Amino acid sequence: MATGLFSGSTAKKRLVDAPIEDQISEIRDEIATLAKLLSQRSAEASKDVRARATEASRDVRARAYDARDHAEAGLHDLIENGEALFAELRSRYAVTEKQVRHTVREHPVATLGAAAALGLLIAALIRR
Repeated sequence: MATGLFSGSTAKKRLVDAPIEDQISEIRDEIATLAKLLSQRSAEASKDVRARATEASRDVRARAYDARDHAEAGLHDLIENGEALFAELRSRYAVTEKQVRHTVREHPVATLGAAAALGLLIAALIRR
């Protein structure tokens, strides 16, 4: 490319003095060289874009895996807490059931009176 159209003033003087066929040939060579350069640059740019896209894809994939792992850990914690809460409620229910049975056995008349009063209250509320 040292003797090309874009090389300098001596090449321009020589190109002007040359016959038209030589000038056309020289211009064709310059255009071919320019096309080759553009092709190489576009190939390099394409490789760079592919590399960036691959890196971005890896980054997104890694973040997705991290988010999934975080969600799974949170779900496991939620399940464990729910199971612990259910076990506590079950034990409280068992204790309350024992207390109610004990109270009913110790005070059967008071229990019947309380049940009758509750029944009357519910009936009064339903009538309105």
